[in-house]
Amino acid sequence: MDAGARSGHGRQGSVSRFARVLTLLVMPAALWGQARGGAAFPHAPHARLFLMCSSCHAGIPTGDAARSFPPVALCGACHDGTVEPRVQWAPPVRSGAGLLVFSHPVHLAKVKDVTCESCHSLADPNQWMNVSHAVPERCISCHAHGASAHLADDNVCATCHRPLTSAVALTDARVAAFPKPPSHARADFVNAHGAAARAPAANCATCHARESCQRCHVDGARAPTIRALGNDARVARLEVGRAPVYPTPADHRGSEFALLHAKSARADPARCSVCHTRASCETCHTGDGARDFLRSIPDARQATAPGVQLRWATPATLSTGPHNVSVHPPGFARAHGAMAASGELQCASCHAQRFCSDCHGGERVTRRYHPNDFVSTHAPQAYSRETDCSSCHSTEAFCRACHRQVGLAAKANIRSTVFHNAQPLWLLQHGRAARQDLTSCTTCHQQTYCMQCHSDLGSRINPHGPGFDAARMSSKNPQLCLVCHFKNPLAR
Repeated sequence: MDAGARSGHGRQGSVSRFARVLTLLVMPAALWGQARGGAAFPHAPHARLFLMCSSCHAGIPTGDAARSFPPVALCGACHDGTVEPRVQWAPPVRSGAGLLVFSHPVHLAKVKDVTCESCHSLADPNQWMNVSHAVPERCISCHAHGASAHLADDNVCATCHRPLTSAVALTDARVAAFPKPPSHARADFVNAHGAAARAPAANCATCHARESCQRCHVDGARAPTIRALGNDARVARLEVGRAPVYPTPADHRGSEFALLHAKSARADPARCSVCHTRASCETCHTGDGARDFLRSIPDARQATAPGVQLRWATPATLSTGPHNVSVHPPGFARAHGAMAASGELQCASCHAQRFCSDCHGGERVTRRYHPNDFVSTHAPQAYSRETDCSSCHSTEAFCRACHRQVGLAAKANIRSTVFHNAQPLWLLQHGRAARQDLTSCTTCHQQTYCMQCHSDLGSRINPHGPGFDAARMSSKNPQLCLVCHFKNPLAR
């Protein structure tokens, strides 16, 4: 187009100029591929034919989809097979929403003196029909929202983009080709991205779906931030076969983390659930002490990712990776007594009671649990409730055997008063002591011993003290009465 033609026709007002160079934004390259073997529409060779973009795209400024592209007859005026080769062309049919949220009519209403060249000129805005896609940098040049770059961390992506799950027109290839923000390439991004994802203005939904997170997150089915994302079949297909990534957090690298991690785990169980399944924790926590806590960790049926698989450390595996577990330091077996007695360690998290009794068990003991001279001084502790002798000892067998040897228990006559401070009337007076602390009686006696006198088959001696309310006791637990009575003694 020469200068005279441009002066007469190139400045037809903001609406005409805005409609001039919009073809590539709204008409993908595949559109003209039907007519020209896969190439985009050649605007430059047609520059002398079309004086304004509105000649072909009159509906763009107003949002009239029916007039956004030229009619077939307009192309056929030249491409009739004689003047120019015939082309087969039809206006594109929108297959759904894209990622970009943009309205030409809205921008026309808000911005004065906008031209098509403002967004769509390829290089020289004075060169007619030299068009290109609008690029984000041109949007940023007008939108004063403080963004330093298109993919900067401080952007609010929802200003221009809809969530990926709503951009149904995008193919798998287009989703896979999304540019990665520079922040995603930082070494600490995987460990630090959780805080950004939980922020009120998080941008994750623009490029990610729930399946993006569930590739690594064991708790992907229950974490609120992940559940807020929608499911997307395209992302699910792209994630198939990709290995999860589990970098070791800084606080996990300490030599005593395995021993002292309980406090941080109880403070934030959800953090453990990101990388660990319940089975992984149960590699170490085999006792009952951590059972309630472990219920908060997803099991294999609830987990959405494999998680970090922990295993016990042995000399052969200590150097194979960061996720081997050696709970106790060297020499702990000989020095653990003080820590176990103080309650600083929750031994029951990993050990059943029999684990301790295997070493600290009566005459078979190979590692002493009690201090020196404990046998001669143990009576007060045995009487109190603070020491549970039955944890390691069979009180009926172990205690009586020793007491008989020193003459503190009957060897033949079960009614002997030797053990009971040699009180001749102990048999008549023992009821009060039994009611005060029945557990001390069980050190030597079994229930059958008492029932020789206190049952329907025995001497039928009433074991209940003064003021005993049988009806009240029966209403609480009628089965308790049947321990000594063959039938309910209150039944008529």
